Amino acid sequence: MGTAAKFSSHSSYGIRSLIEHRLGTETHLMPPPREGGLLVPLCYPSPYHVGMSSLGFQVVYRLLNDPARPHLRAERAFLPDDLEPWRRARLPLVTYESQAAVGRSPMILFSVAYELELTGLFSCLELSSVPVLRSERGTEHPLVICGGPLTFSNPLPLGPFVDIVVMGECEDVLPRLMDDLLAAGIGSGRSLTDAERATLMQELATHEGLWIPSVHGELLPKVAKCADEKLPATSAILTPNTELRSMFLIEPERGCSRGCTYCVMRRSTNGGMRMVTPEKVVSLIPEGVTRVGLVGAAVTDHPKLPHILRHVVDERGLEVGISSLRADRLTDELVGLLARGGYRTLTVAGDGASERMREIVERRTKEKHLQNSAMLASKYGMRTL
Repeated sequence: MGTAAKFSSHSSYGIRSLIEHRLGTETHLMPPPREGGLLVPLCYPSPYHVGMSSLGFQVVYRLLNDPARPHLRAERAFLPDDLEPWRRARLPLVTYESQAAVGRSPMILFSVAYELELTGLFSCLELSSVPVLRSERGTEHPLVICGGPLTFSNPLPLGPFVDIVVMGECEDVLPRLMDDLLAAGIGSGRSLTDAERATLMQELATHEGLWIPSVHGELLPKVAKCADEKLPATSAILTPNTELRSMFLIEPERGCSRGCTYCVMRRSTNGGMRMVTPEKVVSLIPEGVTRVGLVGAAVTDHPKLPHILRHVVDERGLEVGISSLRADRLTDELVGLLARGGYRTLTVAGDGASERMREIVERRTKEKHLQNSAMLASKYGMRTL
């Protein structure tokens, strides 16, 4: 099918202006997508301000624009903020970087975080003139490939709608998948026949970390685990137009060693918590950023977290955010560092109205931990607990 073409329409002026404004406010921490090569749309089935807060989405963007793969380039697309203007103007879903029509590419990648984003996936496909159901698509339609956090928790709902699912951590699996697809002729300018596509799916079904619904049915393969040396994930682009405004995201750890019964991470941590050394974390924080977000399921379980925070807050003078504060890990030093790093609200999870209930769900937070959190919040001038 070849490279996607640009679209132009007088009625699209306002939408294009919004895209151009957002692009103009971004700070790229990696080279922008190169010219040439096969364009692969990387879609997030929620609006821009949500998608650009996703570290996993940015990891895939960085992977697909690796200079080591000059034959490939990724451009981002998002569920429109307001679908009705797009539908009224009959506009196709387009990529941000070159405003290329998503549906004209031979494959489309989606990052899906949770079940409710399936409706966004459907809308993105509809705007791209791609049938939502896999059974209604032909060889003239692009392959629909999905990955993301949903593959850890409940990927089965994706089955009727996608061709390929990257299960779990994508850092090793996705580049290999792209090489395999290109080697099979995807993006060559010629559509595969039904038989060729079926053969390709059978072959991919033998690869680790890939779920091919048309072959596997509801038999899910094991989620993939990337090599530890490829950690941590880091932001590729900063933007003020997100919930995490212009914040550089980095994961000092991946996974969780706790066993809370209600938590997705209990089943999806690939052997427990994998920690990154403080030296590696601080070496990857670029100059010029003002805010750093430490992302992970159990950041406060990292034994060297104070070391990282002292560098970020005291040595670099940056604001800091942490994605998960555990009440039983809060110390005087830690909360003091958070306060100096801009915290005005301390948020911890009770996860049960009583210690008995917390014991039942294997959440070990004690009343004394919550009381200590309140005392530390008060000591360091937090406005809210």
